[in-house]
Amino acid sequence: MLVAVVEEKQKLRRMIDLMGPEDVLRMLDYAAYLRYLEEREDTEDVAYVAGHRDEPAVPLSEVVKDYEDKYGPLDRG
Repeated sequence: MLVAVVEEKQKLRRMIDLMGPEDVLRMLDYAAYLRYLEEREDTEDVAYVAGHRDEPAVPLSEVVKDYEDKYGPLDRG
């Protein structure tokens, strides 16, 4: 697994080396935008969980059983 990560990083570095300065800046802007979206979604998730902390939770096994009773076996493939 570690070898695959190292190879992927090397491949990305080679791709970036072949890019022009404007393309690199666009790529960095896009990466920053994606990071912003992820942080915003995380903030929304935290706020939702905080607002629903006192609600009872339903075990996943119960949800799956109810689903399978209504719609048939869940495709786990």
